[in-house]
Amino acid sequence: MRTRHYVVGIVAASLGFFVDLYDIIIVSVVRQSSLLGVGVPEGELLSKGVLLLNAQMLGMLIGGFVWGILGDKKGRLSVLFGSIFLYSITTLATAYAPNYSVFLALRFLAGVGLAGELGAGITLVSEQMPQHKRGLGPAIIGSCGMLGALVGAWIGGRYSWQFTYQLGGLMGFALLFLRLGVLESSLFEALKKRQQFSMRSNLALIFGNPYHLRRYVAVILMGFPGWFVNGVVMTFTPEIAQSMGMNPVPSVAKVFTMFFLGFTFGDFSCGLVSQWLQSRKRAILLYLSVFALLTATYFAIGRLSLQVYYGLFLLMGVSVGYTIVLLTNAAEMFGTNIRSTVTTSALNLLRASVIPQSLLFSALTPAFGAATAAAFTGVCSLGVAFWAFTQLEETFHKNLDFID
Repeated sequence: MRTRHYVVGIVAASLGFFVDLYDIIIVSVVRQSSLLGVGVPEGELLSKGVLLLNAQMLGMLIGGFVWGILGDKKGRLSVLFGSIFLYSITTLATAYAPNYSVFLALRFLAGVGLAGELGAGITLVSEQMPQHKRGLGPAIIGSCGMLGALVGAWIGGRYSWQFTYQLGGLMGFALLFLRLGVLESSLFEALKKRQQFSMRSNLALIFGNPYHLRRYVAVILMGFPGWFVNGVVMTFTPEIAQSMGMNPVPSVAKVFTMFFLGFTFGDFSCGLVSQWLQSRKRAILLYLSVFALLTATYFAIGRLSLQVYYGLFLLMGVSVGYTIVLLTNAAEMFGTNIRSTVTTSALNLLRASVIPQSLLFSALTPAFGAATAAAFTGVCSLGVAFWAFTQLEETFHKNLDFID
């Protein structure tokens, strides 16, 4: 019976991450066509595109704290149901946005909804699974979820931006009904019987304790490279490739497809490597180091041909697979009373790292060109990530039945 519980949880979380990544990717893939469709002038596509991306990420940032705290107060399942409902209704409405202002507001609200999906799913599955298999659940969630990004890239490259958002909203509503058989975490249920926690106490335990805060910040900074390549290099591939002197310019849809093909394998393989090494930290360091080498190679020779350009994104996708092990590590570092708050909010702060990175890229581009601006942003991203790695705790053998 226990095996059935966590298998159902893995399926529900995997489908949630599928929808999550589908939505995040289509915003970038149909960026230009959707902005033109809601009346944005062609000369403002870059600036309005950055604002659009950052509005959704800001929604995720706010939603990360809201859903995370609700997950620790009301249960992991309350987040899985509430977040997907908000996402579904706002994403479906996005397809009918009459102008840029409404489009921006709906994307912000969709970001709030998306914020609860992966963090709550990983928290639930990590608490349901036995310790010796715990790394496999998130690896399966990550690899299956990545298929959502591939579907988003494929749909966004072939159909209208309106249909792309309509499909996202309808998939969300379908997932809402499929989750009816998922059970709550037994660790949370046991904790709920013992004591209650307020929203204030959850945040105070994280931000008021230097030890907890240092590890929490480290998780966020470790995720910077993933959102550098996703939110800067891939999203603004037309501008960066043109700055590199490439002609023809690579297809954004194909860049996303290649990257997430690699990411699908990277998530699962890093989880397996973590199990084989019996270490979260060593698996993370291995994949992060490979990503750093590939990023340097991209800026050095990525311009040589479309085949080299796409091939490097395939390999970078594999190396960024460390992020799912990082989120598992985050869930394992903190007690049951704040685990959902930490995992869900850290994930979305990690995603929101695209805001300072895209702003830095945007600020440097007029003076140095898009390629140089992206390279400098990447160096900063990798620098903070390698420092953050030194602050992580090894959690492979840790028992999760504890509170902070």
